[in-house]
Amino acid sequence: MRDKFSEKMLFVFWALIASGLSSMSYALTIEDAWQATKQYDPEYLRSQLDEKISETTIRSSKSALLPSARITATTAWNENSTYGIALEQIIWDSSKWSELDSSQASLLASQLKIKQSHNELAGRLISAYLDLAQSQGELRLAQQKFDEGRKMLRIVELRYKAGKIRSVDLEDMRSNHLDEEANILANRLQVEDKKVRLIKLISIEPTQVNEIKTNNLSQPKLIVNSKQEWLKLASNYSPDLLMAKQNIRISELETGKAKTGYYPTITASVGYSDNTRSDNTRSDSGLNASLNLSLPLDLNSSIGSSVERAKLEVLRAKQDVRAVEIEIKSTISNRFNQLSLNWQRVEMAEKQVASKELVLKSKQAIYKAGMAEASDIIEAHNSLFVSKSSLQSLLYQYWRDRISLLKSVGRLDDETITLISQALQS
Repeated sequence: MRDKFSEKMLFVFWALIASGLSSMSYALTIEDAWQATKQYDPEYLRSQLDEKISETTIRSSKSALLPSARITATTAWNENSTYGIALEQIIWDSSKWSELDSSQASLLASQLKIKQSHNELAGRLISAYLDLAQSQGELRLAQQKFDEGRKMLRIVELRYKAGKIRSVDLEDMRSNHLDEEANILANRLQVEDKKVRLIKLISIEPTQVNEIKTNNLSQPKLIVNSKQEWLKLASNYSPDLLMAKQNIRISELETGKAKTGYYPTITASVGYSDNTRSDNTRSDSGLNASLNLSLPLDLNSSIGSSVERAKLEVLRAKQDVRAVEIEIKSTISNRFNQLSLNWQRVEMAEKQVASKELVLKSKQAIYKAGMAEASDIIEAHNSLFVSKSSLQSLLYQYWRDRISLLKSVGRLDDETITLISQALQS
C-alpha cells in the first residue's frame, strides 16, 4: 500500500516538473533583438554595400590617372597587315583629379550613411520593442485586473446568497467583470499588432519581451546634464548633421568638377607599329611619339550652365544643413525640458498607485462590514488599475523621450541598448 502511494506521489512530482518545463518561456532581450536586426534589415545592409561600391569607385578613379596600353592588329583586303602597340599617359586632366576627389568624398559620405542607418535602425528597433513591451504590460495588467475582479465577484455572490446585498449590486459586479474580460481581448489584439511590427525588423517571432520595471524606480543618469552640452554632442556626432555637411563638400567638389570643362588636357603617347605588305616587304615601321593638347571652347555655354547648376546645388546643400540644425535644436530643447517633468510625473503616478491600493483595501474592509456599496468597490478597483496603467504609460513615454534625445545626437549605440536593458525585466 505504501509502495503504491509512493509511486503515485512520484508520478505527480514528475508530472508537475514536466508541466513547469513545458510552460517555461524565455523573453527576447533587447540586445538579442538588436543583434538580429543588424543582420536582417535590408536598408542597413545596403548602406554597408554602398561603402564597398564607393571603395571600388575610388580605385576606378585612380586607374584613370595611370598609363594605359593597347595592342592593334589589322589586315586589309589587299593582304597588307599592320601591327602596333601604344602606351598612353595623361599628363594633365583636371577632370580626372576632380573625379578622384569626388569619389573620396563619396566614400566618406557612404561611411556616414552607415552611421546614419545604424542610428535610424536602432531608433526603429527600440521603438518597436518598447511598443510591444508596453502592450504586453497592458495585457498583464488587464489579466491581473480580471483575476482580482473574479475574487471580488465571488465575494459579492456569497453576500447575495446570504441575502446581505441586492441583486443590482451583483449585476453591477458581473457587468464590470465582463468589461474586464473584453479588455483582455482588446489588449491581446494590441500585443499581436505590435509583435508584427517587431517581427518585421528582426524576422523572429518572440514569445514575449522584457518590460520596463515599475517598482523601485530611480531616474537613470543622463550622459550630459545641460542643453548646451547636448547641442555640442549633436554638432560632433549627429549622423544627420554630419551627412548634411558632407553633402556640401560633395556639391563643392561637383562645382570644381564642372569648372574643369574650361581647362585644357594634355596627353602623351608612345608606340611602335609594323606595316607588312602582301609581298612581305615592310613600310612605315618604327617608333612614334606624340604630345596632344586639347583646349575646350564653350561656344554653346554648356560648361557655364553646368557650373551655374553646381553652384546652386551648393546653396541648396547649405540650406539642408540649416534645416537639420533647426530640427535637432528643436528636438533637443523639447525633449530635454520634458525629461525632468516626465520623471516627476512618474514619481507622482507611483505615489497615486500606492495611495489607491490603500483606498481599495479600506473600502473592501468597509464593504465586508456592510457599510459600503458594491459600486464603491468597483470604483476603487477600476481607479487603481487606471493608475497602474498610467504609471506604466508615463514610464514608457519617459524612455521614448530619452531615446529621441539620444537619437538626435547620434548616440543610439550598443551602450544605449545596454542601458535600456537595465531598465527592463522579464
